[in-house]
Amino acid sequence: MERLTHNFNDRINYKGPNHPIIVWGACFLWVTSMFAIAWSLALFYCVGDVLVILRLDLMNSVVLLCGIIMMPTNVHILYMISQGELIDHKSKVICCPLWLCMICIIIINILGAVLCALRIRTCWSKITGILARSLLQYRSAPKYKHFMDSVQWNLRCCGLNSYKDWFSRDWYDKIRDYEWDPNDENFNKLNQHSKQEAHVTDSVPLSCCKSGSCIANYLTEMGTSFINVRGCGTHVHRIVLVTLAGHLFVFVSVILVETILLILIKKQSKGKARLEKTRISRGGEYNVKHIMTVRDNFDVSSGSVQMDSDEDEIDDDAD
Repeated sequence: MERLTHNFNDRINYKGPNHPIIVWGACFLWVTSMFAIAWSLALFYCVGDVLVILRLDLMNSVVLLCGIIMMPTNVHILYMISQGELIDHKSKVICCPLWLCMICIIIINILGAVLCALRIRTCWSKITGILARSLLQYRSAPKYKHFMDSVQWNLRCCGLNSYKDWFSRDWYDKIRDYEWDPNDENFNKLNQHSKQEAHVTDSVPLSCCKSGSCIANYLTEMGTSFINVRGCGTHVHRIVLVTLAGHLFVFVSVILVETILLILIKKQSKGKARLEKTRISRGGEYNVKHIMTVRDNFDVSSGSVQMDSDEDEIDDDAD
């Protein structure tokens, strides 16, 4: 039991050749790369169409690219740490030196941080423009209809600024919802009239309802107790802003950590090279080996001489 405890304490108190900041920084970067890959793939798989409409697909692609590029570099650093080797900035990662890989990671994260800052600056105008376009093309474009329905159901909101935004939009599909007969002689006249003038109504889509079914028509007379009256612009803007701020924090963190690791790795590599030059110039390491070799040879030769002298004495006595 004491032996196991002693071995465990030795492992805890073990100090490798690398700086502790390098070890913890490499672990942080490895976890960050894994999270970036998993998070970006999950967003593409679950809400890929929403990302395209909100124009966040490029930002998510940059996050995925950063995670993929960081992975082999972090694995290389952690492998050298696990083997107890001193990390050299000139060591090869697949086909490139370590310092070049780290500089590429820093550059890509700087580009991602710049894109995040630009999107944060114009976030509100972009979101309002996208939602206004979705309301306008709700009936004609299925992707915008699906987008607005998903936003209104999940965020429990209605319209851009309020539910009244739907009143001035020709969002109702008259042919589908009212099942008018296209062969009716009055169909063409009504269809032309609907194209010339915007259809003003006091109804909203069913995705504005608080529950699965509600009264979404004749809201002026029936009231708005069954629907969500708050607009979706503020909610969507807040979610996108938080997402961009999280991405910006990750980009800046990776830039700082990678820069610190690159500086420390170069310093300890230069320190090792300087130490080796000092030993070579003084001849300490080679002289020690030479001395130890001579000493071992001397012991062997002296022992053989002693054995031969003893045998000679025995032979003299026998004579």
